[in-house]
Amino acid sequence: MEGFFFIVNFFDSSVRNLLDNDLMITTGNLPIVRRRLVQNFFRNKKWILIIFQINKIGTMKNLISILLITFIGLNVFSQKKAVTEAFDVEVIGEGKPLILIPGLSCSGEVWNESVEDLQREYECHILTLAGFADQAPFDYKDAYLPKIEKEVVNYIKTKLEEKPILMGHSLGGFLSLSIAQNNDGLVEKIIIVDSFPFYSAAMMPSANEESAKPQAEMMKNMMLNTPEDAFEGQQKMTLAAMITDEDKIETALAWSLQADRKTVAQAMYEIMSTDLRKKMALAKCPILVMGSWAAGKDYGITKEMTADIYKTQFKEAANCEILMAETAKHFIMWDEPVWFLENVKQFLN
Repeated sequence: MEGFFFIVNFFDSSVRNLLDNDLMITTGNLPIVRRRLVQNFFRNKKWILIIFQINKIGTMKNLISILLITFIGLNVFSQKKAVTEAFDVEVIGEGKPLILIPGLSCSGEVWNESVEDLQREYECHILTLAGFADQAPFDYKDAYLPKIEKEVVNYIKTKLEEKPILMGHSLGGFLSLSIAQNNDGLVEKIIIVDSFPFYSAAMMPSANEESAKPQAEMMKNMMLNTPEDAFEGQQKMTLAAMITDEDKIETALAWSLQADRKTVAQAMYEIMSTDLRKKMALAKCPILVMGSWAAGKDYGITKEMTADIYKTQFKEAANCEILMAETAKHFIMWDEPVWFLENVKQFLN
């Protein structure tokens, strides 16, 4: 029977047994590999067709009950859970719980490469927030981030058996810090990837919450009222200043265009008008901050200048380490992945 191909339902236990015990498989141009490698390769595809080649005579009878052409409309290689309307969560790996929160508009898939490595030692809980990427928006009234925070805290208290580590990029880092400040002893450590406790003060040092509100409101209205074509152009230009790789710029752009613009505008308003510096001393757990500066070097920004802003904003933190990437733009885990993972693992261990 060698040379025949079948599309099969991966949920069927007999398929999994065959893969583990009887069959070798090929996927496209990948070399023949065991199921685990294909599992990792296809882990984040939302629609999956797995094609198996029979390499062993005598397995045909085992396939009779499973020759079903099946589109699998969810991630079959992880424990996908629709826990709350506030976010979608995907659980991958085994070990200590690590919650990964993406930035503005982004899917949890922004962590794919990081999770590929971290899942060997950590149970990765990868969030995609409501209204971001392809997630449906939810009713947050006038406070998006506080409601998201409440639901993340509830998830930790009801779904996890030990203190997790939080790792957030941009908005996700801001949210991680706020959770640590408002919930003493809830988390073990937090990792903040290129995010300030008060965004507006990073741009204008004299800013406070009241003075930042008009600018934040202006930004919110601009995001809401920009025509679709112009919005796409603006987003692509913005993302090109945040990401080095062209393909990843397109990926992030697709998430941005899929996202609910009202939700994104509200979240941006809240980041710009909320100052977490004043509660910094309440964040008692160890904090790792990873900052970037390279995107501004053509405009006179230096590594030392940016590091000083981070040090000033986090100066009241009890236990905080600040590291600056050398070449990465805002998406550090994409632009400088080796450096990023080395420092994440060193901090976690």
